[in-house]
Amino acid sequence: MQEKEKAAGKGQKKNWFQGVQSEFKKIVWVDRPTLVKQTIAVVIITVILAVIISVMDSAILEGINLLMK
Repeated sequence: MQEKEKAAGKGQKKNWFQGVQSEFKKIVWVDRPTLVKQTIAVVIITVILAVIISVMDSAILEGINLLMK
């Protein structure tokens, strides 16, 4: 009985890998210039948000310090 379960398990793994392989064939990869533009946009937005959060954090901290004095 265990042999049947092992054989069924191997079949499931094989089917899973075949499914993954067929899904990878459907992927449309972007070209290099588009990838570079999108990467730059993500980096710029990340830096801008980091600066905004840092400024807000400093302002809130200063406000709390003023209230505590």
